[in-house]
Amino acid sequence: MKRSRFFVSFFLLIALILSGCAPKATPTVAPETQAPPEGEITLGLVLSTLNNPFFVSLRDGAQKAADAAGVKLIVVDAQDDSAKMVAGIEDLISKKVSALLINPTDADAVVPAIQKANEANIPVFTVDRGASGGTVVSHIASDNVAGGKMAAEFLCQAIGGKGNVVELQGIAGTSAARDRGQGFNDYMSANCKDAKIVAQQTANFNRDEGLKVFENILQAQPDIAGVFAHNDEMILGAIQAAEAAGRTGIVFVGFDAIDDAVQAVKDGKLAATVAQQPALMGQLAVETAVKYLKGESVEAFIPVALSLVTADSLGVTPAKPEKEFTLGLVLSTLNNPFFVSLRDGAQKAADAAGVKLIVVDAQDDSAKMVAGIEDLISKKVSALLINPTDADAVVPAIQKANEANIPVFTVDRGASGGTVVSHIASDNVAGGKMAAEFLCQAIGGKGNVVELQGIAGTSAARDRGQGFNDYMSANCKDAKIVAQQTANFNRDEGLKVFENILQAQPDIAGVFAHNDEMILGAIQAAEAAGRTGIVFVGFDAIDDAVQAVKDGKLAATVAQQPALMGQLAVETAVKYLKGETVEAYIPVALSLVTK
Repeated sequence: MKRSRFFVSFFLLIALILSGCAPKATPTVAPETQAPPEGEITLGLVLSTLNNPFFVSLRDGAQKAADAAGVKLIVVDAQDDSAKMVAGIEDLISKKVSALLINPTDADAVVPAIQKANEANIPVFTVDRGASGGTVVSHIASDNVAGGKMAAEFLCQAIGGKGNVVELQGIAGTSAARDRGQGFNDYMSANCKDAKIVAQQTANFNRDEGLKVFENILQAQPDIAGVFAHNDEMILGAIQAAEAAGRTGIVFVGFDAIDDAVQAVKDGKLAATVAQQPALMGQLAVETAVKYLKGESVEAFIPVALSLVTADSLGVTPAKPEKEFTLGLVLSTLNNPFFVSLRDGAQKAADAAGVKLIVVDAQDDSAKMVAGIEDLISKKVSALLINPTDADAVVPAIQKANEANIPVFTVDRGASGGTVVSHIASDNVAGGKMAAEFLCQAIGGKGNVVELQGIAGTSAARDRGQGFNDYMSANCKDAKIVAQQTANFNRDEGLKVFENILQAQPDIAGVFAHNDEMILGAIQAAEAAGRTGIVFVGFDAIDDAVQAVKDGKLAATVAQQPALMGQLAVETAVKYLKGETVEAYIPVALSLVTK
């Protein structure tokens, strides 16, 4: 009896021991801590790419922390390929790493791989970029939304709260691109309402793509005030494109503060970059994983501080001229948005160069222009930048400046005499031909055409008219120019003059005006008279004209770049005053704006 009781007790004891060793179900949510691992810790670090200095720094920070902690680190480069990232993670899972540190190429595409790591009880930590699913213990990253807002705030202030802005976006699907873009756009729409984002294109966080994408944007956008890119690689490519195209005065802002970008800030090419700390991210990712593996509690989100790198923050002082220069800018009129833009471009360039700019508005009056020039001569300005009201009437004033040894530069419109160092302008003859070619095609090469001319005596009116008429007479012979009248570059006059032409001409196929102000007045007159089906073509691409093109009222306008003209005029004058050689003619590119 005792023997049988002994065996029953023995078998019950064995059953209890075996039941205590049975495997338990895998948890679906990562616990706050994990039991310390036995033996060596091996971490797998999977990076989106090592073809970017930012992630090289992240890797180096992680390696340094791994060495300090005495743990092994295996690094995988996904080469910006989601399939390679998934394959790399699965390979590390098969190697039974202690934990995975993942910098996703795509927030969605990485989820199945993270779920496989969850199933294998391998804790996952995301670095810099997040994942859309799967169980992640901790996310170590900057606040990219806040960084985007930081960039927007700086850019908005730098461009004076207005102007055309371009956004170069990162890889679609990455949390970094999504969050930086969100922060940037939220701030701009709420706080920088007079600025307009005219282009938003991805360049995939890549410098070469940034260059190519921005080359195309430069061709499509004649006037750009500022650019924000979701990382420094793209912004550095954009700067290269702008330099190659001769486009200056654009405010560039990047993100990451890689070494090349910081140097570009020091060189005055990059206005600012949002500084992340990739090496610290890598370090914190390793330290967080090791803590967790040793059974310590860790936070679900570990933020890494951001800051803005600017010339001021680096203690860089903008270069100042050896002596103070004062430039006099004499404009035909400021009652025209074109010349307001020209003035603003000149002022921006003067501020950047550290020179003083005095602006005179001649109000389309040759006598006032001459008086303004003579007043500036008496003030002994360093140089004169003149936009003549009349190419002939301005000559005596230019000659007085020559006698006073004050160098003269003409802008947009030329002068018939006197000594001029450089003429900064579009090729108005070519622009007139461009307008004529478009109009001829638009009216099918035939029909009655009207030409609204600018102020008689100005080089702009003369040259645009010449280009237009030369093309029409040689290439559009079945079309007939039935009226050529001046409206003095003025919208009200354009309206009144065209009202009279409409009464005299019952059949008009097309109209070309030497500037947008006159063509917009002509469109008003036609609308009031109920005359439809007329093809209207203008010149200058001012904001109202571009909107009229979008609205289908204006067929086309020849795009000049008035802000760039003003900027180049100031920069050319400063170069000359510093003893540098400058060209006698500095052309500013033209393009045709159509729907």
